[in-house]
Amino acid sequence: MYPNAKSIIGALSEEVWELPSELSSIVDFFEKLPFCWVQVINREISYTWLSRCPMVLLEESGLSFPELGLTISDYEVAGVIVRRHPVHAGVVRVAITSSSGGEKVFVDAPAWAEEAISELSRNVVQIHSSGDITESNDRTSRKLCKCCNERRRKTRQDGKSHPLYELLSVASLSENGLRIDVEGELFRFSTHFYPLNHGQDGGKMSLGASRSNLTLDLSEFFRAVARIDTIEQTRCSVIECYHSYGDLLLSVSQEGSELYALWSSMAKRAGSGR
Repeated sequence: MYPNAKSIIGALSEEVWELPSELSSIVDFFEKLPFCWVQVINREISYTWLSRCPMVLLEESGLSFPELGLTISDYEVAGVIVRRHPVHAGVVRVAITSSSGGEKVFVDAPAWAEEAISELSRNVVQIHSSGDITESNDRTSRKLCKCCNERRRKTRQDGKSHPLYELLSVASLSENGLRIDVEGELFRFSTHFYPLNHGQDGGKMSLGASRSNLTLDLSEFFRAVARIDTIEQTRCSVIECYHSYGDLLLSVSQEGSELYALWSSMAKRAGSGR
C-alpha cells in the first residue's frame, strides 16, 4: 500500500490504521523487522525491551516472544492500531490494547523498515483520521481509604522512603541480577534483568539495563511478602509485591539469600520504629 518510508510517514501523519484483533495478523511484521522496542504497560509497571531481529511464535495462548520471556494473550486483545510515534517522527507504533483498557503493549519500529511496515498495511481493516483516535494510557490510580491515600501522597513526595526503593537499589548492585515475573491480563512475562542504573522521580522508580528498562510506580505498591524458594534448581530470595486491593503486581527474585536477609532486616527495623 505504502512502498517507502517517506510515503508511510506521510500517510501516518494523517491516518491511524486499524488491524484485526487477532495477533496472527502481525506475525509477518515481526519476522521482517531488523529491531524494535517492545513496551508493556499497566497502572503500576512499565517494562521496555530492545529486541533485535525479534522472533515470535504464535501459540494457543497467544503471541510469544521467547527471547524476551513475554507472551501476549490473544483472548484479551480489544484492538490493534498502527500510527506514527507521538514523539519520534521516524518511528511507527503498533498499539495493542486490552479489553479492560488498563493494559497495553506498544511495539515501536523504524519507519525505514519498509518491508515489515508493508505487512501491516496489507492487513488494514479500517483507516481513521489521526485526530479521531487519541493515544492515552488508562493509568488512573485506584480509590483508596484516607490512610492509604496519605501513604500514596508521601511516596510521591519522597519515593526514596519506600522500602522497595531501598531493596531494589541494593539488589541492583549484585552481579546476579534480578528476575522479574509479572502476570497480567493482556500480557505476562518472566525476564532476567541486570540493572546498570536506577533513580526515582515523583515516586516512580526507574531501573535501566543495556537493552531494557523497568519503571515502577512505588505509590501503588502497598505490601510485600518475602521468602526463600527454589527456582530452576537454584536457591533464591523471592519478594512478592501487592497493590492496595491485595492482588499480586510482580515478583522479584535473586539468586542467594542476601535479598531475603536485607528484607528481613528492613522489616525488623520498621517493626522497632527505628
